[in-house]
Amino acid sequence: MKTYDVRTHGCQMNVHDSERLAGLLETAGYVDLASLPTDERPPTADVVVFNTCAVRENADNKLYGNLGQLRPAKLANPDLQIAVGGCMAQKDRDTIVKRAPWVDVVFGTHNIGSLPALLDRARHNKEAQVEILESLETFPSTL
Repeated sequence: MKTYDVRTHGCQMNVHDSERLAGLLETAGYVDLASLPTDERPPTADVVVFNTCAVRENADNKLYGNLGQLRPAKLANPDLQIAVGGCMAQKDRDTIVKRAPWVDVVFGTHNIGSLPALLDRARHNKEAQVEILESLETFPSTL
């Protein structure tokens, strides 16, 4: 059983996108770390996703601080996957992997649906996958 942890930073749109990310991961067979009984939870999920916002003050400092805190876990468990998505990923696509080379996936706001495939590709290729679309190909939900 593989677990995930989606960490949301920012606006209400990010909350909605994080719900979509959770649904995609569950469809791909992952289980929400928070849904497990406390005594059965591993210290870190198998996949940690940061859904970021570039508008909030000190957003980049917060992201890189959180990524830095996960580095020891990644060194201890190379199978741990770390993904960064959202506005910050869209804006700083090239910088994230340079500043935090232990990140496995960087995806933009317009390709949330690609996350499971990007995680698989990063695992298979053993290198970071960066995918940023500049616009939506189809609208992601019905209103």
